[in-house]
Formats: sequence, structure tokens, C-alpha cells
Amino acid sequence: MIQVGKICLAELPQVDGRKKKRPVLVLSKLPSRDHWFVCGISGKTYDMIDGFDEIIHSETGFFDHTGLKSSSCIKLGFVSYMEEGRIEGVLGELPKSIYESLIRRLINHLILNLK
Repeated sequence: MIQVGKICLAELPQVDGRKKKRPVLVLSKLPSRDHWFVCGISGKTYDMIDGFDEIIHSETGFFDHTGLKSSSCIKLGFVSYMEEGRIEGVLGELPKSIYESLIRRLINHLILNLK
């Protein structure tokens, strides 16, 4: 079942316009629709934005619950929305505290534009 904080598999558009199947973190459900905000997860941990993205290391105690295959970077700037039917299945989940920290980080970044 798709829920916030779950890590799922979905096809996301890439910078070059092609689509690639990759893990995504489910951020939020859009109001009154079967659409979800998600952000991409990449195995390129060297390509993170320090203080914004989050690396999930394979040595982390909760790693086995994520469904990820190796250390990965949750890319908060790689946000998309998609119909629920395009999300192919749940791989795992993040601990609630990590999910909430990521949401706060994203909200705090967006709030900077209000000043």
C-alpha cells in the first residue's frame, strides 16, 4: 500500500527526457486526487547537495527496511508527482523520524522564498 514515507519503484523522467525506473520516496498525497508527490532516489551518493539531500548508508541499522540495494541519496530537489497507478510497488520504508526530517528540510527551503 502506497503511503507517505514508503520507498517505491516508479518510472521518472530524467534530465535528458528519457524515463528511468528508480526508487522514489513518497512525500505526500495530493488533495482529492490519486496523485502523489515523490522524490527520486539515486545510487550516486557523491552527487548530493550537502544539508539538503540525505544519504542512506547501507551500514545504517534500518537499511534492510528500505528495500534499497546499496547506499543511496534521497534527492529532495528531484521532486515529481505521479498517478498512483504509475507507482509500481513498495520496496520498503524510511523510519518516521527520517521522513519527517526530510519534509521539514524541504518546507524550510521553500519558505525561504517567502522572505
